Amino acid sequence: MLLGSKMARSTKWMVFREQPMNVFTTSLAGRIRCRNWALFSGFLLAGSLLQTEATIYTVTSTANGNAYTASYDSSFNGFTGWAENGANQLSLQSLYYSVNGGPATQLTGAIVNTGSSGFTGKYITATYSTPSGSVADKLTINGSSLSETIQFDNLTANGLNISLFQYSDFVLGGPGAAGSQTVNLTTAPLSGGYAVANQSGGGLTLGWSGDAPGFATLVQANSSGAPFGAFIGPASDLDNTTLTANNTYAVFGYEFTGSVAQSTLLSVSEVSAFPVPEPSSLALISSGILAFGLRLRRVRSA
Repeated sequence: MLLGSKMARSTKWMVFREQPMNVFTTSLAGRIRCRNWALFSGFLLAGSLLQTEATIYTVTSTANGNAYTASYDSSFNGFTGWAENGANQLSLQSLYYSVNGGPATQLTGAIVNTGSSGFTGKYITATYSTPSGSVADKLTINGSSLSETIQFDNLTANGLNISLFQYSDFVLGGPGAAGSQTVNLTTAPLSGGYAVANQSGGGLTLGWSGDAPGFATLVQANSSGAPFGAFIGPASDLDNTTLTANNTYAVFGYEFTGSVAQSTLLSVSEVSAFPVPEPSSLALISSGILAFGLRLRRVRSA
């Protein structure tokens, strides 16, 4: 590049002696083009670096005059947003996995795709590659409803004992409500079905249900706010436990465990709906609406 610029300058000087006016014009235009290209290249490079560092994927579903959004942040390797009209309730939801009883490892480096499902449904799919197979985590938002499917595809030549751990940190009412969160954990019935994490706090309630038919489904929790920590694994399963956060968030997690044969799937389904006001909050809202109605009636009567 340096050699090219020196040759360009010497060429311009040689021509300048013969046609000074034309060369001056050409030289100025060339400099402008060169500088513009340098700036453009700089922006491209900066953009690629920023994209390498972090990319946030967001989808929006509009229903009943409300905008519901869901987001995936590559810098956190998980979903970081579930909001109604900008009020976010999700701090982080990410995945870990373990093969044949080995250490739990966070899934990273996902290939992320977004798209539409029906008229109002939108989805984000994060697909992770591991030495044992692929894990596809698809979150679909359809108005106030949220659903999620997770599939592990065994791509090895052998059967594997797989554990998928899903860390969830819902902060109902936003960061200002941290420390007031409570999670009641209910195990899946013996006959199979959904394990439920009922969370409350910040004046809102949320029920999150997860199930992996044919596999063990456990629910666990920790008040430290750290991703899982020491409570990963069946030995510290906290089914049928109520957890209250202490000055932080009450996080909870699912563990889906079972034997996955060659070229078969471990499939998980999860469902929820947008957090709703707790009964006390509903009473307060109702009384406020009633008071406003009475006040409006008096004004009209006057």
